[in-house]
Amino acid sequence: MERQRGQSAVEFALVLPMIMLLIFGAIYGGAMFMEFMNFNNEARTVARQLALTTETERQEKITYYNSIGEKEFGIYLVKMNVWTENGDIFVRYDFNRSEFPFGFPPAHFATSYTMKIENTD
Repeated sequence: MERQRGQSAVEFALVLPMIMLLIFGAIYGGAMFMEFMNFNNEARTVARQLALTTETERQEKITYYNSIGEKEFGIYLVKMNVWTENGDIFVRYDFNRSEFPFGFPPAHFATSYTMKIENTD
């Protein structure tokens, strides 16, 4: 009977790290997804703000946003790019990190938002 108690302790010791990895992985993944959604909302907000400004203000703000540089976001470096083309505003966030040997999570991906320029003063 006492050998079974020892067996349960060994099984628990073997399973506990996997369970903890799943729990903390889900928490970290959820936090990363929430931040990614924040970047999407920020891209939409910036595009909307630029679409409603005058041309001179728009160019000043585009220069400012492009000069911000890279921000750290978890394991990624995030760079914001803003430009206008054919009457549209483009806001793009590029996420980059060094390669992992097995390719997960992805090393490079982007989120972008496009909006028509509404104010042409």
